[in-house]
Amino acid sequence: MDPGVIAALVGVPTSIAAAAIAYPVGRGVARRQAEDQHVQWLRTQRREASSRLTDAATSFIESASYAWEAVARPEYAHTRRRDIESRKRLDPALYEPLKTALREMHNALAAVALHGPEEVTTAGQDLYNTAIEMTGEVLSLDAACVQRSVFSTAFQADGLTEQRIQTSVDDLDTAYARLAAPIGLPEFSAHAEATLRTSAVLADVFRLAAAIDHPPTASAALSDLRRAAEEHPETRALIEPLLSFSSVIELRAMARAMEEGQQIGDAQLLAALSAAIPVMLGAFTNARDHLQSPLPADVDAEQVPQELSSALESMAAVTQELDKPLQLMQEIQQHLALGDELAAAPPDPAIAFFVGAAWASHLAALGARAMEEMPQLNKLVPRMDTLFTAFFENVIRLANADVHTASEKLIQARIAFLDAARDAIGADEGG
Repeated sequence: MDPGVIAALVGVPTSIAAAAIAYPVGRGVARRQAEDQHVQWLRTQRREASSRLTDAATSFIESASYAWEAVARPEYAHTRRRDIESRKRLDPALYEPLKTALREMHNALAAVALHGPEEVTTAGQDLYNTAIEMTGEVLSLDAACVQRSVFSTAFQADGLTEQRIQTSVDDLDTAYARLAAPIGLPEFSAHAEATLRTSAVLADVFRLAAAIDHPPTASAALSDLRRAAEEHPETRALIEPLLSFSSVIELRAMARAMEEGQQIGDAQLLAALSAAIPVMLGAFTNARDHLQSPLPADVDAEQVPQELSSALESMAAVTQELDKPLQLMQEIQQHLALGDELAAAPPDPAIAFFVGAAWASHLAALGARAMEEMPQLNKLVPRMDTLFTAFFENVIRLANADVHTASEKLIQARIAFLDAARDAIGADEGG
């Protein structure tokens, strides 16, 4: 055989063997290169995702700190009035940066979760959750500051007026409305809906208080309250005690009509008195009792700030001045009940006239005493300013503390996320 042929035949298996050896070696190198490229790609993606979330968190912290400082300014509640065409377009200048940063954090979190690892994803979710928590605390502080402004305006020394109350409640309503839309987060939707309903109820309560001497306006406010209680059962506990004031409004309407020269029948007037006096007596008695012991049983009096404690002591002292007017109301109520008994079982006709004249005379005397002593009840109103001011200062102090705690928690969450991301990226590089 030709030696070349022999050499060729021998070389074939040799080349096959060499190829068989070289193939897995080359494939291993290619696999290793692909793995290295994937690790490098994954490391890059993780670095970009973590940097994006960290930058968004930094932007959020700056925006939230600015909003915190803005709403805490005493004059802030008085400088943001505007025409409200829609509750979904309110004050974007303050909350829009915060909204943008939250949205960017949410989008960056999706990339972090996609590329992992799990501990980084968990740290990122914790960071986002603390940002949501701080948002809620800033909004709560905002609403509390406006409430302070509302009540401070409502209890000015020159008294309540419907226009003043409505103007103040507009600010309160605006503050609550901003819980719903400017941030654009579903986490606040339920709370916003509830607080908006509450603010509407407060507006009607203020209208009722301011217009108690103007029966048509007071009746309209009472009708709105009654409708709110029917449509929203969760507001019923706040509204129901006020619904009985219809009898007081009716009595005021009769008094105004008599001042204008209109004749009101004795039976009609007595019926109105019989209905209104127990309501007034109950309302003022409850107010006195609550002001004498205003703190819930589970509140430690030693933990109450000095200003609030002093205001409560001052109100408790004022309530002692209400004893005589309240006692007079009880006497009127008892005398009216006696009149009902006389009407149900009239005395002997021979003395009926004298009994009736004596009863009417005593009622007139009680009425004269009421004209002298009832103004004592008005002493409550000016003092309420001191009480509410101290109360809301305490609420705002606690709200500020909550924001501060949330801010520190947010900063710590940002550090924890950076540490987790750095460890994960370092592990990739070490691998």
